Amino acid sequence: MRLIASSNDLGYDRIIVIPAKHFGRAVDRNLARRRAKEIFRLYGGRVQEGCPAEGRGHDLVLVLYPGKVSDFPMLESGFTKLLDRVYRR
Repeated sequence: MRLIASSNDLGYDRIIVIPAKHFGRAVDRNLARRRAKEIFRLYGGRVQEGCPAEGRGHDLVLVLYPGKVSDFPMLESGFTKLLDRVYRR
């Protein structure tokens, strides 16, 4: 899993989830995408409240690699660590 972040002037965050090439079947790609968006919905606002650069948003690109994401708790822990790293900048 890799997270690429860029600042934007919109004042809110946007996310796009991209499963890497050969991630698996469409069902697997869509499940991983839905899970990542749900984690962002749950944790994105909570992390942003402590962000030192309030009023600035981020454009986030989450790239998921096959075999690296197997279940929801694993995706959740990895994604929240990446979000913390982005918002500490």
